Amino acid sequence: MRFFLISLVLLLLALLQIARSQYQTWCGKVYEKQYPAIPPDGAFTIPKSKLYQMLYLKVQPRYTIFLENDPSVELIVDAVRSNVFGTPIIDRGSIAVPLSLQPLKILVRCDEARETLNYSSVIIESERNLILFDIKLLSSRIEPYQITITGHLSDSEQIYSATTEIYILPSRNYGSAVKIDMLYGGSFVQNSVNNYQGWYPIFPNFMYADAKVVIPTIIDFTYLDIYTSFGFNSILIVPDGGAPEQSYNYTTLRKYWDEMDVMNLFNIYSLQFAYQNSTRIETQVNMWKDRSSLLSYHIADEPDGWHHPIGNTKLAYDQIKKLDPYHPIQMTLNCQNFYYAEYAEGADIILEDAYPIATNAHHSVIWDTPCNRTYGDCGIDNGNGVVADVADRLDDLYFYQSHIENGIWKPIWPTIQAFEKQEYWSRQPTSEEVVNMAMISLNHNAKGISYWLYTNPYDVGVAGARTFSTLIDDEEIRNFIFGTMAVQKLHVTGYDQIDVSAWVLGNQMMVGLASMSSVDIHGNIEISLPTRTAKGIARFVYGDSLFQLKDNFLYTQGMRGYEVNILILRL
Repeated sequence: MRFFLISLVLLLLALLQIARSQYQTWCGKVYEKQYPAIPPDGAFTIPKSKLYQMLYLKVQPRYTIFLENDPSVELIVDAVRSNVFGTPIIDRGSIAVPLSLQPLKILVRCDEARETLNYSSVIIESERNLILFDIKLLSSRIEPYQITITGHLSDSEQIYSATTEIYILPSRNYGSAVKIDMLYGGSFVQNSVNNYQGWYPIFPNFMYADAKVVIPTIIDFTYLDIYTSFGFNSILIVPDGGAPEQSYNYTTLRKYWDEMDVMNLFNIYSLQFAYQNSTRIETQVNMWKDRSSLLSYHIADEPDGWHHPIGNTKLAYDQIKKLDPYHPIQMTLNCQNFYYAEYAEGADIILEDAYPIATNAHHSVIWDTPCNRTYGDCGIDNGNGVVADVADRLDDLYFYQSHIENGIWKPIWPTIQAFEKQEYWSRQPTSEEVVNMAMISLNHNAKGISYWLYTNPYDVGVAGARTFSTLIDDEEIRNFIFGTMAVQKLHVTGYDQIDVSAWVLGNQMMVGLASMSSVDIHGNIEISLPTRTAKGIARFVYGDSLFQLKDNFLYTQGMRGYEVNILILRL
């Protein structure tokens, strides 16, 4: 009987797979009304909890790459109890104090190099511990090293272990090197601008740009000058998928990229139409990898929506890393929950593109079908057509990434809806809506922001992006973003449609507020601040509302629809 049931389940799964292959799908869902709904597979799941407790020891590098002239290698180590991941705690000896107070002795080794790199310890139930070792203990090279950490309690013989890979690359005096801080999420660059000495921060702030608008075939650098005048420090020029190599006119791009090197306008080079072709990857990466203003490679745009073969993003990732380990790799995912872990394995940076403005999120205006968890395509996957969708999508993807066993932390960036009216969207977002979605993203730990799409330099979408660019360019704001993570979803009394986060750094706190309602809010609003008592308001950075501080609460009278405020407090 049991064999029969298993066989029946396998048969049904096979029939579902055959049925899916016969119909057009988006995010695994059938969307044409003449076809039936077939529940999509690929949902992210966490393994079932076990009845016994485990110690989950985890390690990852602080930065995606190190250069040989960096002073040290930093590792991030977590040691937490878990009923899902880790090694069973079977020998606790004669522990006289709670396990959470026990120091876990840590040995850091590189077996390949036969080097012991560090002895240290961390407290059980602690996360984001930093362990350093001298970078000179390992020789620089293009290939990564495997690092192993082992831990044990002082009164136990049981061993816990975890592994990670680190890159220690040769220093260069050409091209660029870009690293991501996996503790706080910021990006850092070394190139000709700082004479290849040390690193400087960059908050990637860019628009996807129509190539015909910014790099026309008749060479004219005015278009790039206009773009950078709006405060953007990077750009992703959308390639021509219909071109012979599904890329760019290389002669034209080379002339513009020469100018971008001079301007230090960072280019995010798109391989979105070429990433499934290993020959094109090799040709294009080798062509551009030594550019001073190369920021990253964008390998795929919505591969989950299109349901590209799942392993292809990782294949492309591995190939690019062998050709050029000096730059991170990014991709955009469209789906709310469709093979996230499998697609995300092919990138260092994940972008989401939930577009909630002026769309019917529950009934498709194109296909005349309902949209739900198992059926339909409404332009936003599993959304509600409100700006809170942006926060939810960032939170969802961060949740998935943090619950992949032994998975490393990855920054999640938004793609803000800024484009003109299109088939699923009845109008372009206002500049206020664009600023609002960008602020919500910042509140939810976005460490870079992109906007789709730059076609007209003077439309309202660009105006909103331009406004937010001035905020990101504020050095004081950037210090908070690069120096810590946001304390999210502060408690608000008086209205529940306000998204509030705080960044605590040294003796200051930055508070970001975004009304998620399109209508004005009236009446008293009270915001509870985290941790230490704030002593006063040091600076009103942005926004119209007047705030008062009392007893570690911020007070204001009402907010406009989609209003955004940023304040800096003294602690």
